[in-house]
Amino acid sequence: MPEPRRWSVGQSIKNNGGAKTASGRNIMVNPRRYLSVFALALVSAVANSAFAQQAADDGAERIDEITVTAQRRAANIQDVPISISAFSAEFIEKSGVETLQDIALYSPNFTISTSSSKTNQRLTIRGVGSVANNALEPSVGVFIDGIYYPRTGAVLGSLIDLEVIEVLRGPQGTLFGRNTAVGALNIRTQAASRDKFESTLELGAGSHNSYHVGGSISGPFSDAVAFRLSGVYNERDGFGDNAYTGRNYGEQDDFNIRGKLEFDLSSQFNLVLSADYGEINGGGQTVELMNSTVPATFLPRISAIFGPAAANVLTSNPTDHDIFQDHQDLLKDEQWGLSATAEYRFGSGHVIKSITGYREWEAANVESTLRLPTDVLPRVSNFSTETFSQELQLLSPEGQKFEYIAGLYYYDETYLIDQDFDAGANFCTPLVRAFAGAAAATACAALPQKAASDGKFDQKTKSTAVYGQGTWNANDQLSFTLGGRYTNDDKTGNFVNTVNNRFVTTLGLRSNDTQLNLDAAAYGDTEAFTYFLNASYFATDDVMLFATTSTGYKAGGFNSEGAAAPLSRAQRGFAPEEIKNYEIGVKSQIFGKTLQFNATAFRMDIENYQDRSFDGVSLIVRNAGELRAQGVETDFIWAPLNQLTFTGGLAYLDTEFLDYRGASPLPGGQPQDLTGASAHFAPEWQGSLVADWTDSFTPISGADYFLRGETQFVDDVNVGSSTNQDPQTIQKAYSLLNARLGLRANNDRWEASLFGRNLADEGYCVNFFEQPFGAAIGAVDAVARSSAQRCVVGEPRTWGVQLKFKR
Repeated sequence: MPEPRRWSVGQSIKNNGGAKTASGRNIMVNPRRYLSVFALALVSAVANSAFAQQAADDGAERIDEITVTAQRRAANIQDVPISISAFSAEFIEKSGVETLQDIALYSPNFTISTSSSKTNQRLTIRGVGSVANNALEPSVGVFIDGIYYPRTGAVLGSLIDLEVIEVLRGPQGTLFGRNTAVGALNIRTQAASRDKFESTLELGAGSHNSYHVGGSISGPFSDAVAFRLSGVYNERDGFGDNAYTGRNYGEQDDFNIRGKLEFDLSSQFNLVLSADYGEINGGGQTVELMNSTVPATFLPRISAIFGPAAANVLTSNPTDHDIFQDHQDLLKDEQWGLSATAEYRFGSGHVIKSITGYREWEAANVESTLRLPTDVLPRVSNFSTETFSQELQLLSPEGQKFEYIAGLYYYDETYLIDQDFDAGANFCTPLVRAFAGAAAATACAALPQKAASDGKFDQKTKSTAVYGQGTWNANDQLSFTLGGRYTNDDKTGNFVNTVNNRFVTTLGLRSNDTQLNLDAAAYGDTEAFTYFLNASYFATDDVMLFATTSTGYKAGGFNSEGAAAPLSRAQRGFAPEEIKNYEIGVKSQIFGKTLQFNATAFRMDIENYQDRSFDGVSLIVRNAGELRAQGVETDFIWAPLNQLTFTGGLAYLDTEFLDYRGASPLPGGQPQDLTGASAHFAPEWQGSLVADWTDSFTPISGADYFLRGETQFVDDVNVGSSTNQDPQTIQKAYSLLNARLGLRANNDRWEASLFGRNLADEGYCVNFFEQPFGAAIGAVDAVARSSAQRCVVGEPRTWGVQLKFKR
C-alpha cells in the first residue's frame, strides 16, 4: 500500500432537557408550522409591489446589486431562482470575516462545526453534512474559482481577497463539475485590475496577542496581461490555560498567498492562470469535560489508576477554556494548487470554457485521546490528498429565447490516511499495571511504544460526468429550466490495521484488521442520473416566484478507521445517498428597492443517509434508512435610511428519520429504533441580524464614522458526534454578539476600526463526544445509559483593532 508523507509535529453550561423524540405526527400533512413565514413573505412582496414602483420613482433605491455565478453565468442574485445567500466583498470586509466558520454565522440553514481535531470539520446545509477527515464524500461541495476542494480541512485557513461567497442550498449537480448532494459553497476571488495599479494593506492586533497583516497588489503589465498578488498572515496565542502543564494552549498561526495572471490574448480569447499556497499551525481545540454528565464511578476510577490529582480533570466551569489534562494537540496543515481557466468566445456568442485544476493537501495532527492528566494513547494522524480535475463547458449566447449550458467533467483523487495510536509515557505504567498486573506492565514496556496500533487507509477515486441545463424564456415573465447529469464513480481502497503492542486491547482499542481491494461497486450503484426542474415567474419587475424539484447523489465509500472489533467486509463499506428536493420560493425588492426579501420553503428526502455510530473507540459510517429535512429559510437587506442598513436571515428546520432501525445506541446500551427522531446538528431555529450605521464625521473632512452590531441566534441543537439522540449532548439555545466601530475615508482609501466578537463571552459547545474508552475507566453508566461527555468549546470573547489602506 502507498503511504502518505509522515510529518513530525512537536510535541458552566449544564445540559437540561431532552432530545427531540418521535412525536408520532404526520409531518407530511401538517405544513403550517413552517409555511407561515413563507406565506407572509409572499403576500407582503406582491401586495407592496405598487408602493415599490412609487418609491423607485422617488429615487429611494439604496441596496447594491450582488452579482453571483450560481448558474455559471454572471447574474443579479435576485434573478437566480434558487435558494442562495451571497456575501459581497464589502460585507466580508465590514464584518471582519476571516474564515468559512464566520460566514456560517450569517447564512440561514448553514452551519460549520469542529471536533477535537480542527481538520474534522462538518459543513451542514439544512441539517445534513459530513465530517471532513475520513473517507466520506462531503455533502456540501466547496468550489473556489471553479475548482472543487474535496476535503474541507483544506479550506480551514484565512480567506483572502474575495469577491463573493455564495451559499447554495439544495442539490447543485446539473451545473457544478463535482456532484453536490445538499448544497455548495461557490467562492470567487478578486480578478486582476486591468485599467490601473491598485493595492491594499491591512494591519491588526488584538486579544490573546493576536496579529494580522494582509494585502494585495494588482495592475496591468500591458494591454493584454494583468496580475494580482494577495497574501495574509495571522498569529495568536491560545484561548486557554492548562493547569496540568502550566502552559497556555490552542495557539495558531496561518499563512495564505495567491497569485493570478490574466491574459486577454484577443477580443475572443481569455486565459487566467492561478497559483496558491497556504499553511496552518495550531495547538488544538478546547475540549472540556462536562460536569453534569460525569457518573459517580468516573472520578474514583481514574484516581485509583492515575493518582488523586487526576480528579482535577473536573474543572469548575466547563466552558471557560481552562483545563487540567494532557493536551498534546498540534496541527500542521499545508496545501497548494494550480489552476487554468480559458474562455473562447465565438462570433455567434457561444462560449467554450475550460477549467483545469491540480491540488495537494497534507495535514499532520496529534491528539490527546483520553484527555486526562496522563499521557496515554495519543493519536497521530497524517492525511494526504492529491487531486486533478478537468471541466469543459459550452455556454449559449445570453439573452436568447432558449439558453443552455453543457459540460463534461473528469476528477481524479488519491487520498491517504495514516492514523496511529502511540502507547504514551503512562500507558504501560500505571494503566496496564492497573488492569493486568506488574508482569503485564513489564511485558508491555518491551513492546513497541510508537505506533502501538498502526492504521493505514488509501483510496483512489475517478469520477466522470456529463451534464447540461437549458432554460426556455417563454416570455419576459415566465421561464422554465430543465437540467440533467450522468455521473460515474470508480472508487477503490485498502485498509490495514496492525496491532504492534498487544496490550492496547486492554482498553478495547482497535484490533488487527485487513481489507484489501475494496470496491465501492460492492456496496451500491456507482453511477447515477440526477435532474433539476424549475419554473420562475416575475409577478412584477421586482417580485419573482419560483418552484423547483431536483435530485442529488453522494457516492458510497469505505470506513477509513479501525474498530474495537474487526469489521466484516460488508461493514467496511456503505452505499450512496440519494436525495429528492422540492422548493417553492419568492425573491422580492419592495419599498422602492429599499427592502430585499427572499424566502424559500423546502423539503429534502434522503435515502440511505450516511451516518456515524460510536463503538466506544471509533466512529463507524453506515446507512440509515431515510431522513427528511423540511422548513423555511429567509434572508433580507433593508435600507430604511441612507445611513442605516439591516441585513439578516431566519431559518426554520424540521428533520425526522422516516426509517432508522438499528441506529446508534445510547452509552452502554443496544442499537435503537430512531424512526421519528430528529437529526443531529439541525437546530429548529437559526437566525442572524446585522445593523450598520454610516454617516459623515464632520471633525475630519472626507471621513465617515460607522457603527456595526451583529447578533446570531442558534436554537437548542443536539451536537453529539454519534446520532443516538442522547439528551446529554444537547446544546441549549445561545446568541452571539459582535460589534465594530471606526472611521473610514468616504473614498475608501483608509479605515481604522475597533471590533469585538462574542462580546457577552457566551460559553457554548459546537460538538459533543463520549469520553473515549469510557467503559474501561468508569465513564459509562450502563443503567442510566449515559456517559461522561466532552465538549468542543466555541471561541470566547475576542477584540482587536484594525487599519486598512487602499490606493
